[in-house]
Amino acid sequence: MLSLPQPPTAVVAGNDEIAVGVVAVARELGVAVPTRLSVVGFDDTPQAAWTSPPLTSVHQPLTGMGRMAVETVLGMAAGGEPASRHVQLATHLVVRGSTAPPGG
Repeated sequence: MLSLPQPPTAVVAGNDEIAVGVVAVARELGVAVPTRLSVVGFDDTPQAAWTSPPLTSVHQPLTGMGRMAVETVLGMAAGGEPASRHVQLATHLVVRGSTAPPGG
């Protein structure tokens, strides 16, 4: 994608590990992050802050996710049914150095 005549100006990866790979490939191809390509990961792993440039990432509430999972499993083990098959917890974007407005 980065070699296309009109390459993308941003990539949102499925997780931070993939996003780090995108940054590495961009570097190999001479595509400057974030000047020519913004990269966003998902999970906000500790490594996201250590990359170069530091990775913008969607933070997930892992503690809350674990708590909900345990509560659901314990409730089901006691013979109950989950209140819902869909649980939505708030996420937020942690903006770091891998994103910038697209160049004109």
